[in-house]
Amino acid sequence: MTAWLRRPVVFWIGLAAIILVYCLYYLYFIYHLSRQVSLHAMHFLKFIFVLAAYGVGVLGLRRNVSPGLIQLWHLVYAASLLLLVLLGIYDWCFTRAPLALRGIADNIQELLVSPVLYVVIGIISYRKGL
Repeated sequence: MTAWLRRPVVFWIGLAAIILVYCLYYLYFIYHLSRQVSLHAMHFLKFIFVLAAYGVGVLGLRRNVSPGLIQLWHLVYAASLLLLVLLGIYDWCFTRAPLALRGIADNIQELLVSPVLYVVIGIISYRKGL
């Protein structure tokens, strides 16, 4: 019996938690409920949402997928967060980033908070029988 079949409840709870985090993120930032928040606070809140999705993903996937897929999860989040933090430092210390670059950063943040990566890694694990 594979690890996937031993702990499916943990995977589904993790998926539900990431969907909840994504819904809160979507309501707060996409529907502009964050208009009254300063730029620095908005950057911090987006960072917290990304870290929450990362933590839920680690807890939901760590016993259901192979170590290689967990490493992929860590790598995707580490590389994306490094890019976003560098852009945030530029934004805070020098000047606002160009609109096109901010749009790319928003798309990366939304991908990291959304359940897409979690589901893709779960599907890969299930298909490979890991």
